[in-house]
Order: sequence, then structure tokens, then C-alpha cells
Amino acid sequence: MVGCETHFFFMEIEPGLQSIIDEYFSTSDYKIVETIFRGEKGTKVLEIFVDNRIGINIDEITRINKDLSSLIDEKYVINDISNLVVSSPGAERPLRFLWQLEKHAGRTLEIELNDSEHIEGKLLGISENSGDGRIKLEIPVKEKGKKLSHTEREINFKDVKEVKVKISFSKK
Repeated sequence: MVGCETHFFFMEIEPGLQSIIDEYFSTSDYKIVETIFRGEKGTKVLEIFVDNRIGINIDEITRINKDLSSLIDEKYVINDISNLVVSSPGAERPLRFLWQLEKHAGRTLEIELNDSEHIEGKLLGISENSGDGRIKLEIPVKEKGKKLSHTEREINFKDVKEVKVKISFSKK
């Protein structure tokens, strides 16, 4: 259709709704990774991305979606949400918390540091000490005329701007 545009406005979650969501997740092993509230009157969509230390499956997501939908219908007075979507963050979304990295040991990470340096390496492990988290990586090093070697590097998580798991479709 010519001249037809769709506009979605992102908005803050109303405190009463946020309270219902926080209360629901306060008694579970699942953590909210990101919440997006968008749309206009009559078309508001609430997306909640959840995760935990061991991962989440479709049955768990379905249950959370049903439970949360029922709670919102029951307790949220100004219920103008047309769609509630509960999902896992997915491979394309950056990992926001150190605890999310635990289940990706042995996988290759793509990291951008706050100073714009880009690093790619295999996750060897993470450590958490009094609020300070570190990521231990094995980074491939290719020097001209030499065989591929690896070096280990530790990165302070607070120096990380973005971290993603590198998706590989090749068999090794």
C-alpha cells in the first residue's frame, strides 16, 4: 500500500506492570535479560527475554508465558497489552550478564571492548570475585610463515561493550 506506514513507539513499563513481572521472576531460577515494551494504544506488545544459568527450553517458555499472561490479566488494571511474548534471548542477541557465559564454555565468542577493540576466542571459563568478573579466552594467533598457535587472555567483564556467541555451521 502506498503511503501506509506503521509506527512503533518504545515506552517505559508502567510501575504496576513492572512490579507484577518482578514479583513473578523473584521466586524462579529465571532472570530477565531484557524487556521491550512497544506499540501504540490497542497494539502494545510486551517482549520479555529470559534466561538462566543452564538454558531454557520451549516448554519452560510456554509455561512462563501462560503464567505471566494470567497474572497480568488478573492484577494489571490498565491492561492495554495486545500481545505478550516471552522468549529466550536467542543466538543473535548479545549476552548481557557474566552468568550467561557459563553455559557457553568451549564455544567461540566475539567480543567488543569499551575501547572498540574486537576479540574472537574460545571461552575457557569465567570467574567471579566480589563483583568483579573475568572471562578467560583462548585466542588463535597466526604469524606469517608459522603454524597457528594459541594464547590465553583474561578480560575484565566490566571492560566488555558487547559479547556474542559466534555461530558456526562448519563441522570440525
